[in-house]
Amino acid sequence: MEKSQWLPYLEKNLSPRRYRHTLGCAKLADELAKIYQVDSDKANVAALLHDVAKELSVEAMQAEIKKTDITIPEIVRDNPALLHAYASTAMAQSKFGIDDEEILNAILYHTTGREAMSLLEKIIFIADAAEENRTYHPQIKQWRQQAKKDIDNAVLQVLEYNIIRVIQRGFLLDENTVKARNDLVMRNVR
Repeated sequence: MEKSQWLPYLEKNLSPRRYRHTLGCAKLADELAKIYQVDSDKANVAALLHDVAKELSVEAMQAEIKKTDITIPEIVRDNPALLHAYASTAMAQSKFGIDDEEILNAILYHTTGREAMSLLEKIIFIADAAEENRTYHPQIKQWRQQAKKDIDNAVLQVLEYNIIRVIQRGFLLDENTVKARNDLVMRNVR
């Protein structure tokens, strides 16, 4: 699919709320890419496609993933909150023609993070969590401001919030989230 067709596709296939979130994510990703001198085009592509599969059924997500060689960890298999990142990565490859590993990883790890995240991965992780349309936590504005000064600290704050939230809800923690948090703590990020 040509990039000129992406926004119409997203607007048609995402709910208005998810589409606004996607545009907000792209806006913050662009700001952070400029601050941290990361390729703005890569940040834009990853931000626009990070949730392309978010509103699909679990079955449809799994079908998208089967079109690629992406392996789904067992903890993710039936969990739409995590599975959508794998399905969005698959769609970025199969439907949108993305083969850039850095972009694909930024999409894949935008929900969980991972150990030794690249700057682009951190940008998309924060843009997803803290874009201007997000309202789920009173610290979002602070995370957004912190990300512009110290992205590692902002990522750590979001990871720790996510870990607490997942535990409080009684869900399983993805090991990538724990490894991402521990990696930052071991590097004395605070």
